[in-house]
Order: sequence, then C-alpha cells, then structure tokens
Amino acid sequence: MEESEFQRVFLSPGEIAGFAGPALVTTVLGSCVSITLWDKDRRIGGINHFVLPRGGDSARYGEVAVHELLDLVLSLGAHLRSLEAKVFGGAAVLPVGGEGSVGTANVAFALGELARRGIPVVGRRTGGHRGRFLVFNTESGDAFVRWLIEHEPLPAA
Repeated sequence: MEESEFQRVFLSPGEIAGFAGPALVTTVLGSCVSITLWDKDRRIGGINHFVLPRGGDSARYGEVAVHELLDLVLSLGAHLRSLEAKVFGGAAVLPVGGEGSVGTANVAFALGELARRGIPVVGRRTGGHRGRFLVFNTESGDAFVRWLIEHEPLPAA
C-alpha cells in the first residue's frame, strides 16, 4: 500500500484514535505516555496519549485512556487474544520532588494495566530526559520513534 493512501492524524494529549484501515498517527511525548494496541490478525490499531496515571474522568488520565482505547479497538473488530501493545514516552522532563517523576509513574501505570488485562508488551521506548516524536502505523503495527532535540534555554530579552 502506498503511503499516500494512509489517513494521517495528529494525536494531542487526552486523545485516542483507532482504525480498522491504514493510518499514520503522530504524537509528541514528554512525560506523557502513549500505548499502541494492534491486532496482528485483523490489522486493527489504536493509540492513546495520556498525561497522568489517575485523577480525573477524561482520557487525559491513564485510568480512562487505557479503558477507552481497549473499548475502541474491540469495537472496530479486534480480538483481545490477538492484541499486542507497545508503550512510549514517560521521560523525566518535568522537575518534581521526590524519587520518581511523572513519566516514571505513567510508564508504571501503563505496564501494570496491560499486564492486568493480559495484553503482551512487544515493544517499549520509555524513560530518559528528552521527549519523543512517535508515528504509529495501524496497517503494520510498526512504530517509529525519534528523540526530540535538546535546546539551550533562550536568553532573557
């Protein structure tokens, strides 16, 4: 299939997307996490982008985003037993006190929820101190990840 035949979508924080056809879904992650779910038998894929593990009733929170993503791909015809997951993001880009970071908490939540549901994680690019640019191909299940460039702070005007 030619790349021009793919639907193209940019996913913002708190959004979820799923496709039973070919799509390229792009997002940018710092401490946020994206989970991709892909049914390898039916070529159905979905992705979320959440900001925090818990604390609200929107898809900006992992507890909602994971549930809604799973519901979406199943409604498109995916089967739970055929799903595989990949997890991205969770960088320590936000200064917070204590031992952990928002990114670490997001990754731990994502991995725990996938394990609880019995969905194998077949790929993972998490942690670090820089953000990532992610493109998810719903036709193949492939994910392409690129580090964001670190910049020096701009001088005060």
